[in-house]
Amino acid sequence: MKTPFIKTPLKVTLDRGVRKGMAQRMIGPLDWIGWPALWVLAGTIILATPMKIFGFYLPEPVLPLALAFAWPLIRPSYIAPLILALMGAFLDYFWGAPLGFWTLSLMIVYGVTFLLRGYIVGQDMMVITALYGSAVIGFFVLNTLLATIDSGMVPRLISVFEQALATFVSVFLVLWLLESYVHADVRFQ
Repeated sequence: MKTPFIKTPLKVTLDRGVRKGMAQRMIGPLDWIGWPALWVLAGTIILATPMKIFGFYLPEPVLPLALAFAWPLIRPSYIAPLILALMGAFLDYFWGAPLGFWTLSLMIVYGVTFLLRGYIVGQDMMVITALYGSAVIGFFVLNTLLATIDSGMVPRLISVFEQALATFVSVFLVLWLLESYVHADVRFQ
């Protein structure tokens, strides 16, 4: 029988064997925050190009919404809301919205998801998809109300629905992020 303590002249080591159930790889903040943020900004710029495919323009989804929903589920941190605020400011300037419009909306989604994190983590893929759909609906209802208050006119609701539908398709990004990083060891290296 093997004893757990092996005595050597200079040190005492503990023979633990293979740890099961622990994360197999460590990732840093660049892996789960930095690269997805850059991909989302690049996707926003690419999809904003005025190009017709089969007679239709490219959709303009609010891709940072996927990150605002996924990041608090992966791991709450101080860097994620800061990056999300910078992405919201980028959207404010890129789409010509009043300063703070997209930032406020993204932060509200991040905050609500953060508060409900304990109920969402570990749920089935269909439940997460339904919750993301409800987050998209709430996000666009809030933005429609804010745009109506700001401009005094109701935006074209068919366009709002089209943008919400295009944003909902980014649920695949949410599911991929959760599958890739929710069980990884996301401590800072």
